[in-house]
Amino acid sequence: MKRLLTYLFLLMLLVSCEEKSDWELQQADNDFIVVDGIITNELKVQSITIMKPVTALNGKPEPVNGATVLVSSNLLTHTFHEDPLHQGTYLSDKAFIGIRNETYSLLITSGNRNYTSKSVLAPPVNQFGFIGYQKDEADNKYRLIKVPFPYNPLLSARYELQLDWSAAPGYEQANPDSCKALIFYYTLPTLDVSELFAPNLEKVTFPSGTVITERRYSLTAEHAAFLRALMLETTWQGGYFNTASANLPTNISTGAMGFFGACGVSEKKETVK
Repeated sequence: MKRLLTYLFLLMLLVSCEEKSDWELQQADNDFIVVDGIITNELKVQSITIMKPVTALNGKPEPVNGATVLVSSNLLTHTFHEDPLHQGTYLSDKAFIGIRNETYSLLITSGNRNYTSKSVLAPPVNQFGFIGYQKDEADNKYRLIKVPFPYNPLLSARYELQLDWSAAPGYEQANPDSCKALIFYYTLPTLDVSELFAPNLEKVTFPSGTVITERRYSLTAEHAAFLRALMLETTWQGGYFNTASANLPTNISTGAMGFFGACGVSEKKETVK
C-alpha cells in the first residue's frame, strides 16, 4: 500500500509540473515574402496576396506594399494593382478568365528583387457529388454527414463549402456575419495517418433555409503536394500521430514561400428545405 501511494505521488508530480519555454524564432530576411494566389477559370478580377513572414507566434503578417505584379500566358499579360482597402492584396486591372491547360507565369518585383513562378491551370470537373446533410430531430438543425473522401489517387481537389442562413426564417434580423460558415475539404493522392487521426474540428449546424454553395477547385500534383504539407503542419497536428515539422514546398523562386496556383473551379448551389 505504501509503495502504491509513493507511485501515485510521483505520478501527480509528473503530471502537475510545468515549465515555461521561450521560443526564439529565427529572424527572416527582410526581402523574404510569402505569396498566396490562385488564377481560376472564372471571369472575375483575380487576386494575389503578398505578405512578410511573421517573426512571433500568432503575429500579424505585414503586407508587402508597392510591388509590381504581372501574370502572363501565351495569350496576354495581366497587370495587377494593390487593393487600397486591403494592403498586400493585388487585384488584376481587368477581369479575365483562366484557360484550361494554359501555363500562367507570375512575376513579382519588390524593391530590387524579382520573384517568379509558373502554374498550369488544372481542368475543372463538372460532375461531382453534392455534399450530404441530415436533420437532427433533437434541435431541428442540420449537420453534414457526407463529405468528400480524403483519398483520390486520380483527381486531387479542394472543396470550399459556403453556408449562409442569414435569410432563413427566424434569422432575418440577426447579424449576417454570425449566420455564415466556411468549411474546406481536400481530396489528395496520399492518405496519412495524422490525417485520419487528426484533432476533432468544430461541428457546424445550420437551419432550414440555409443556402449551401459548394465549390470544387481542381489541383495539379504540385499544388496537392503543397496543401498536404500545409495540412501536416497545421490542421492535422495535435492528434494521436504528429509528424516532424519541416519547411513547406513552394513553386515560388528563391527568396519566397507560399504557392501560386491555377485551378479550374466547378460550383453547385442548393437550399436546405
